[in-house]
Amino acid sequence: MDSVWHDVRYALRVFRKSSSYVLVVVLTLSLGVGVNAAFFSIANFMVLRPMPAKDPDQLVVLATRERDSEIRDVSYPDFLDYRKQATAFADMLAYRLGFDSLATENGAQQVLASYVTGNYFSMLGIQPAAGRLLEPSEGWTAGGDPVLVLGYSYWQRRFGGDPGIVGKTVKLDGRPMTVVGAAQKGFPGAYYFVETDVFAPLSQAAPASDGFWTARGERGEAGLFVLGRLNAGVSLKQARSSLRLVAARLALQYPEAEKDTVIEVYPEKLARPQAAAANDLPVLVPLFLLLAFLVLLIACINIANLALARANDRLGEMATRMALGAGRFRLVRQLLTENLLLAMTGGVVAIFVGLGLARLLKSICIPIDFPMFRMNFVFDWRVFAYSFAITVAAGLLVGLFLARKLWHTDLNVMLHEGGRALSSSLRRSQQRSVFLVVQVAGSTLLLVMAGLFGRMLVRAQRMDLGFDPQHVLNLRVDVHQLGYDQAQGKKLYEEFLSRVSALPSVAGATYAYSIPFGSGTLSAGVQPENQTLQPGQSAPQVFYNIVGPTYFQTLSVPILRGRAFALTDTERAPRVVIVSQQMAERFWQGQDAIGKRFRIGKDSDWLEVVGVSRNAVYVNPALGRVPYFYVPIAQNYTSQLALQIRTSLPPTALAHEIERQLHALEPSLAVTDVLTMEQQLQGANGFYLLRVGADSAAGLGMLALILAVVGIYGIASYSTSQRTHEIGVRLALGALPWDIRNMVLRQGLLLVGIGTSVGIIAALALARAVSGFLIGVSPNDPVTFLGVTVLLGIAGLLACYLPARRATRLDPCAALRSE
Repeated sequence: MDSVWHDVRYALRVFRKSSSYVLVVVLTLSLGVGVNAAFFSIANFMVLRPMPAKDPDQLVVLATRERDSEIRDVSYPDFLDYRKQATAFADMLAYRLGFDSLATENGAQQVLASYVTGNYFSMLGIQPAAGRLLEPSEGWTAGGDPVLVLGYSYWQRRFGGDPGIVGKTVKLDGRPMTVVGAAQKGFPGAYYFVETDVFAPLSQAAPASDGFWTARGERGEAGLFVLGRLNAGVSLKQARSSLRLVAARLALQYPEAEKDTVIEVYPEKLARPQAAAANDLPVLVPLFLLLAFLVLLIACINIANLALARANDRLGEMATRMALGAGRFRLVRQLLTENLLLAMTGGVVAIFVGLGLARLLKSICIPIDFPMFRMNFVFDWRVFAYSFAITVAAGLLVGLFLARKLWHTDLNVMLHEGGRALSSSLRRSQQRSVFLVVQVAGSTLLLVMAGLFGRMLVRAQRMDLGFDPQHVLNLRVDVHQLGYDQAQGKKLYEEFLSRVSALPSVAGATYAYSIPFGSGTLSAGVQPENQTLQPGQSAPQVFYNIVGPTYFQTLSVPILRGRAFALTDTERAPRVVIVSQQMAERFWQGQDAIGKRFRIGKDSDWLEVVGVSRNAVYVNPALGRVPYFYVPIAQNYTSQLALQIRTSLPPTALAHEIERQLHALEPSLAVTDVLTMEQQLQGANGFYLLRVGADSAAGLGMLALILAVVGIYGIASYSTSQRTHEIGVRLALGALPWDIRNMVLRQGLLLVGIGTSVGIIAALALARAVSGFLIGVSPNDPVTFLGVTVLLGIAGLLACYLPARRATRLDPCAALRSE
């Protein structure tokens, strides 16, 4: 320990004499480690941190899919069978989410509600913070057990943590419910990325007549998120086998609904917030960690190059110390001590850098239309351990590199010839050139990925949506929370629409169930008339919306053939539908779709096509234009509706007046999701994920570019300084200044070109590996690759120009005397 402490004190004395070097190294390393700490905190939150539940590693997510189709959730009857028959599981729970209104005597607020099976809390091992939680026996009888559990954060936020709320009656979406307790602190709910406000029994889910999924759904109809707890010692493979045996039995028992159903099981950490993410998270999270690690690699190369630049002085010092009796191991230990001290100092600064970057990332990671989105990028022990590990690795990497240089240098020659021997050795070495090539290649890779994600965002934002989002205001209301029946609801909605339409700045107004790029998207299996399904084939799922007669006019969606909905399309009239052009081509290719019929359930009425609309993008940018159809509100009543208003003024300027008009009719009705259509487009189902990915990749790319420019400049400057004598000879023999300048530029730009070429090849491979996430952009997009090549060429030229210009101004006589 005395020897180690001596090394530390000696290192501190060395640092005092090289304060500029220390400052540059600490700042460079803090940027590299800080970026990695920030991105690892995101990965930690998304896939590493366990759910705050009992034995979280035993939790798995269940999902179903039809063969060769997308993953979907589980139907209630299937859940019951899997829970009863799958022997690999100790228990299973099911839940679904809903945006509902919670009304007390002080007014109503929109809440995120989880409708859960009675064993939800007991299986997860959650304890009450007040009162009690749901009992395992509750929630299994439709309409029964009208009780409510508050989420801890919501309990604190709305009720101030008052335990007196327990036992009181509130109204959840118009249904009287008794508050029986509050969940423990720190439990946000099983849907990982959001903070659940209230928990209610699944038996209290809204009835199907209100347009929602019912707890007593049909077999094969997806609608529930399902979590299972494995028995002790049971592997994921055994769990899949157990479930597939049950699925095989169900296929024999219910061949029409279950024949092609495949059950899937995923670890809970990799299926957040639901099973559909299980194929994406294992790719996206390592991708961004890799990009962040490249920044650290570039930073370490910069530090290694700086260390090489100091090698002349330090190796002369080491030779003198060895001549005085120090052994090589002693000198190597000293170098490692110095670099580890520098690394640890940079690591401490990096924590603050990482915390700042994590806060910045969190600020762009909350979609405006989903305020309960939970992005908890805290620095826990995993983040600190990761940061410590890469900090020590960086210090050891640079220290061992210098130790290797010391070990292979003849220090006796160093004593006799001074710096000339080392300079000559370093000139012959290609290490600095290799470093520069790697540095530029890494920067190229980062810039290409940033360019691809940026181009993807720009293209998505410029895509033809098929409707006009300008000057449209959206707001959502639900009269069910007031206990309105269908007749009362229709009357209120008609009167409100009449009032709003009469406002002078309103160019059009309509109702719809779904908002483009919003939550609550509807889909149904479509069975056209005279088109039979193959044995075991399910009806294809198609997205649809419930809209008012002025919807197409208000959203500027052209009707290409046929007609729009009319006021005569009432409950007593034949049921009608309008289909998109893409849906018409899919089901009636080469035929006129007008007059064709289909139904969306075995026992449902036939829907007659009366119009064909222009294709539009409604669900999310990744899906683009898909088959779509519309049914009229008058024939498909739902209590929850979105009012969409086209205005001649900025939409936000009209929001207060519209809410005032609504409350003049019904003061206690909650108005939620008041957003312009342009804000909605930037929301969770819109361009939000694309923007987060593009911003993150752009930040990493720009940081890598800055570090690369610094590295190119440093190496060009050092190489030029080492060639001072040679340049003096050239000038003395008649070389012109621009010859010297071109020589320096040519050497630097050649290495930049090699590095760029290597980076382009690596970027092509990586882009093709993640091409499934590049929406609307080719993985070998020529604009991106050409732009990055030009950008790095300009950056390399500028970085090499100053050393080249300085070389042309050398005094030949002074240069000849330099060595």
